[in-house]
Amino acid sequence: MGGDTAIQYNRAKTWQLMLWPGNTTINALLYVLLMFISYIAVGGYGIAVATAGLISTYTRIFDGITDPLIAIITDRLETKFGKIRIIMLTGFVIQITAILVLFVWGIGQGMVFYTIMYLIYYIGSTFSGVATNIGNTVLTNDPRQRPKIYQWSSIYTTVLASLSSVYLSNVLFAKYGSISIEALQELCFTVVAASIVLEILAFIAIIEKDKPENFPKKAQGKINFKDAWVLIKNNRGLQALIVAGTSDKLAQQAAGQAVITTMIFGIVIGNYSFFGTVNLISVVPTVLVLIYGTRNAVKGGTKKALIKWSSIGIALAAAMIGFMAIIDPATISVAPVQTAIFVILAVSFSATMIVTSACTQSMKPDIVDYELYMTGSYLPGTVAAVYAVIDKMISSFGSTIVAVSIAAIGYVNVQPQPGDPVTPALFWMAMFLWMGLPMIGYFFTLIVMKIYPLDKEKMIEIQRHNQDIRAKAKTEAYVKASS
Repeated sequence: MGGDTAIQYNRAKTWQLMLWPGNTTINALLYVLLMFISYIAVGGYGIAVATAGLISTYTRIFDGITDPLIAIITDRLETKFGKIRIIMLTGFVIQITAILVLFVWGIGQGMVFYTIMYLIYYIGSTFSGVATNIGNTVLTNDPRQRPKIYQWSSIYTTVLASLSSVYLSNVLFAKYGSISIEALQELCFTVVAASIVLEILAFIAIIEKDKPENFPKKAQGKINFKDAWVLIKNNRGLQALIVAGTSDKLAQQAAGQAVITTMIFGIVIGNYSFFGTVNLISVVPTVLVLIYGTRNAVKGGTKKALIKWSSIGIALAAAMIGFMAIIDPATISVAPVQTAIFVILAVSFSATMIVTSACTQSMKPDIVDYELYMTGSYLPGTVAAVYAVIDKMISSFGSTIVAVSIAAIGYVNVQPQPGDPVTPALFWMAMFLWMGLPMIGYFFTLIVMKIYPLDKEKMIEIQRHNQDIRAKAKTEAYVKASS
């Protein structure tokens, strides 16, 4: 990278880069289940569709509110064993327990019980998210390696999500005949088992880096709530990322709801099992595009890569809406030409969404280093929390947007099911939620990237400056351990 040859980076080993992202993948895997939480709420707890959407929104807002408190606690945490493993295990146990209660053990207990367990799940999710962000920051500070963390995370997420969709649509749906409580419980057990394996691998990968010397202390005093306010007020990189990341996340939260998948594949196209087929086909192309997109970020910087792929996403979404509008969607799964065009557009757009998500996620550890560079304060948990508070409060409305939207076209007390009749209102609502919202999110990203300061050259300057700070922290940790 030319100007960075004098920097002594704290690099990760290849196997660590491959295994640690398993921790991030757990949340993505659990999200596969949460996409169906409205089905559980309606069918398992007797909650109305719109009410279930509002509960999802309010619980995510609660999730955002708890982030600063938990982040400040974890940024203050100091033990001779480090901090990441303690935080990640705490979050994992809470999440898995809450998921099993929601989907299996608590069925029939009513709305209040459902809401409480949903809130508990998000407390665990916050711990897991903080652990992920701290781990991503300390695993490596080499700008050439950081995109690879998210490359592997996205590869795992893509493969597991595709396998989950095939498992659900081709195995469970065929076995149970509908998206039933029993089908979702079987999916739950499978997801929990896979999550346990991923947690073990991630734990092993972070052991070497989870040391006190890798956590420089705040320049002045202890970390507090004022730091969060100063951070969001003064850090231009964080401000830009919040707008880019949350606008994209809101669109993805809405478009990724299981009910949208049901509307597109089970109703508009009329072949729900085709959803699993498309996802299976998409695995290899998505991974290839992801690797290519990650190399863009490695060579030209994350900012440049995000601008490029957001533009591509807008073009693909517009093309898909136009294609669906001019053909008979019922022919997509049976006519070779329509099938080929649809698969190309759908797979390309899905891959683009994953690349842009990987880019925004890899910006967060850069912002942690940017704050250390500007103020001398190392605040990985606080950076993650400030971002998460706003991200979750905004993206939480994805569930509400979907719930209110489908209620507006007639689904008030029931969820859409494969085989329901296609109406113009349903078709255009599905197009808006599926492709329209992501287009809007990408437009916001292109606008705010004009003020995002952390390009490739700036990150080299930052790491050169921070090298001295980290060397001092290592010396202090050694002296403390020896005394």
